[in-house]
Amino acid sequence: MPALLRTTLALLAGVVVTFFTISAVEQLGHILYRPPVGLDLQDSSAVSAYLKQLPAGALLLVLAGWLLGIFTGLTASTLLAGRCRGRFALAIGSLVFLGAVSNFYVLPHPMWLMALSLIMIPLVALVCWWALKKRFSHSEVATEGENE
Repeated sequence: MPALLRTTLALLAGVVVTFFTISAVEQLGHILYRPPVGLDLQDSSAVSAYLKQLPAGALLLVLAGWLLGIFTGLTASTLLAGRCRGRFALAIGSLVFLGAVSNFYVLPHPMWLMALSLIMIPLVALVCWWALKKRFSHSEVATEGENE
C-alpha cells in the first residue's frame, strides 16, 4: 500500500477511534449521572439549567473522555501507520480542541472546566505524541539491531 494512502487511512481511523472513545465515555457519564426524567433536550434553557446543577465529577468525566479520546486515537493511528507522525497529534488534538470550544459556545460550562480543557487538550496531544514517538523510535532501533 502506498505510504500516503496508509498514512491517510491511519489518520482517518484514529479520528474515528477518538470520537468513538469520547462518545463511550460520555455515555458512561449519562449512565452515572442520569438526566432528570422528562428533560427536553430541544429546550436550551432546560438543558442549561441541568448542566449548571451537574456535579464536578460529571464534568470531569467529559474532560476525561476528550483526553482519553486523544490518547486512543493517536495510538490507533500510530499503530496502523507503523510510525508516529506529528500530523496525527496535530489533527486529532485540533479536532478535539475545536469540538470542545464549540461545545463551550453552545452549552454553558463552568469557567474552571473551560480553562482546564483548553490547557489539557493540547498538552495531552503533545505528551501522547512525544511518548509514542519515543516508544516507536526504541522499537525501530531494537528491530534494526536484531536484523544485523
